[in-house]
Parts: sequence; C-alpha cells; structure tokens
Amino acid sequence: MATLRERWTQIFTFLSRAVTVLLGVGLLLALFSSAPQKKITLEAGTEGGLFDVMAKQLADELRPHGIDVTIVNRPDSLKIIDDIVDPKSPVEAGFVASDAPLTYYDKVSQVGTVMIAPVYLVTHVESEVRDISDFANRSISLYPVGSAAWAACDYILESYDVDIIDANSQYGNGKTIVKNIAERVTDVGCFIDVPSGVSSEYADTILAELANPNLRFIPIPQAQALQARRDFLRPLTVPSGAFNVYPPRPAADVPTTGASITFIAKNSLARELVVMIANALSQDYRGSTVANQAGELPAVNYMNLPVFDKARDVYSGGLPWMYERFSFGTAAFIDKFINEYGIALTLLFLFLSTVSVFGLPLPYDWVVGSRPRRTRMIIESIERRTQQTGQISRRDQRKLAMIEKWLQKQSFGIDGLEAQLRDVRSGLAPRQDSQH
Repeated sequence: MATLRERWTQIFTFLSRAVTVLLGVGLLLALFSSAPQKKITLEAGTEGGLFDVMAKQLADELRPHGIDVTIVNRPDSLKIIDDIVDPKSPVEAGFVASDAPLTYYDKVSQVGTVMIAPVYLVTHVESEVRDISDFANRSISLYPVGSAAWAACDYILESYDVDIIDANSQYGNGKTIVKNIAERVTDVGCFIDVPSGVSSEYADTILAELANPNLRFIPIPQAQALQARRDFLRPLTVPSGAFNVYPPRPAADVPTTGASITFIAKNSLARELVVMIANALSQDYRGSTVANQAGELPAVNYMNLPVFDKARDVYSGGLPWMYERFSFGTAAFIDKFINEYGIALTLLFLFLSTVSVFGLPLPYDWVVGSRPRRTRMIIESIERRTQQTGQISRRDQRKLAMIEKWLQKQSFGIDGLEAQLRDVRSGLAPRQDSQH
C-alpha cells in the first residue's frame, strides 16, 4: 500500500501535469483562433452600376494581400443593409446610400463614408421640361425599383408632388439612363452617380457621357430642406464646366443634392479586415471632387451609425506599423493574438513571475524535478510487492521497462563526463599571482 507521502507526491504531480497540459492546449487554441480571416462577401447593387463598380475596385485593392472577395448583386440595393444584418446571410458588408433603421444600430457599424454622389436630374436639351414639377406624367429613366438610387429619386420627386408611373418608366444603370435621354427614349431621368473629380475608368466613362451637349440638368433648389428629412442626403452644387470646361457642360451651376455612400459591415467583421478595408478606402477616396475637399473623405460623421474603432484609427493615424512592416497574414495574426489574449498572457506572466519570486516550482519544473523522487518511490513499491508475493506482475514489469528507458535517455551522451571532469581538475595547478 502506498504511503501518505507517496499519495501526496502523486496528487501534486498529477495537478502539475494537468496545469501544464491545460496551458499547452490553451496556447494551441489561442494560436489557432488567431488565424486571420482572409475571405469576405460583399453585396452590390445593379451589375455595372456604381455600387458594383466600387465593390469591384475594393476587391482589386484587397486581392494582392491575399484577401478573397466574393461579390453578389441584387438590383434592389436598398435591401443590402437588410442582408448584412441578417445573421443567416453570408453577406458581410457593402456600400449603402440610405439611412439605417434604429433597430440596426447594434448589428452593423460603418467603416466610413467615401463619396458624396450627386443626384442628377436630366432631360434633353430640346425638352420643354424646365423644373422638377414638369417631371409629372413624363416618361422617366431610373435605376431598378428598390435600389438606393431609385428610392432617393422617388423621395425627391414625391417631395415635389411628382409620382413615378411604372408605365412611363425605363430602368437601367447610369450609362443606360443617359443614353435614354440623349436618344429621347424617355423625357427625363433621375439617377445617382460619381461626382466630377473621381478618377477611374468607370468615372471617366460616365462623366464623358454627362458632357453630352444634348443633356440639360434640372436643379433641385430645396436641397437643404430635403436633407432635413434624410440624413444621408447632402446639399451640393455641380459647378458649370464640371464635365467639360469649354464649352462648359453644364452651362451653369446646378444646385442639387448628393447621397452619402458609406461602407458598412456586420459588427462581427474581423478587425484585420476592417484595417485593410479602411486603408484601401482611404487610398481610393481621399482626393478632391466637386462634392468634397481633398482629405475630407473617408469620414465617419456623415452617417448616424456606430463606427469601427480600427477604421477611425486608420483614418487618423494611417496603417498600423505591423501591417506596414509585415505581410497581411503575419501582421493580422499578431494583431489579433495580442488583442484577444494580451490580458490573459499578462496575467499568466505575472502569476509565473510571482511563483518564481517566492521560490516555488513552476508546473513544468515540478513535473520534471520530481521525477527522480517519484521513480524511486515506484521502485520501492514494486520491491515491496515482489517480496510479499514472491513474483512480479506484468504491470510492474512494464513500469520497470519504462524506468529503464528513461534512465537510458538521461544517461545518453553523458557517460564518462564525471571521469573526464576529474581528469581536467587534477591537471590544473593553482594560479600564482605575479609579484611586482
């Protein structure tokens, strides 16, 4: 029967082993859970429309960092925010140009507003249409029903007692709408698109289309009043010559309103993705346009939604140093690991330091340091049992075999070291200091 001392030794050894194993497993789990997220699904509006182009541009910016972006389209882009909020939806983020319901404030956050896109009201230069009230009962070209651009136009026209009649409507993206007006397929058009000053292949194309001399732009003189009812709208002026300096297109300044286009995402979006997305947006949209000054965008005060802290940090201080000096995978891993487990590691370090200061053995030291003593106890207990029974059990034979293997490992490579050490010491004479 094991003595009380043996029992206590076994108990402490077991506890020390358990603590060491738990620490090891915990560290492995922490390392595994700190792997960066490298995939994201964005939802955009009409294929070939502004949101779709902006989503594809963002995907191109993220791809060199190993981030895989999947883009899904839905013409009724007003519902993008609904899909982002839906916990069952694979959609994680997207661009929106609408107000967010109050019930969504605890489910989504913004990375920032990146563009103030003007609302363009257009007609043919030879048309009798002179102001918004003349839009009544006219055939009109719009973005698809349910899209953010359609909803903005519906709100603006309704504010002037103009109803959209489906029988008189044509639907498509901005380029299609401009073509419909220039070719007089419809009398008028309303759409949201890039402001003059944006530099991209898409922007160059649509801005060139807007310079068509067959277009006339209809002003929205009550833009300030319209904003009071919709937070995402901003009064602005499309200046004369915005699309062509001379001859000026438009020929005169056009008061209108602009839609704040904001990138939003699920609150659970990985911090490393927020960092890289915010950095990409700051590179692409920090220039000046007719709607904003250089460095004014991206901004986090144009939409009344919570803001990702990491996005705010990127806009105020630039890309974190880790992401500048290391690859995305390495930097994201370090950032995530420190953020999620920094406090736990600090507490563990303080605990182990305290144990060391008081001279107590660490769990690993206890397991390793107590093994000779435990081995001696095992041999003594086997010896007692063999003396009592006159034979050795198979279980005890396995224990002795394990002990022999351990002893061989311990002595491997150190045989003869004691004799060699004695030879060295015996050959050394005491050093005599020279006298001066």
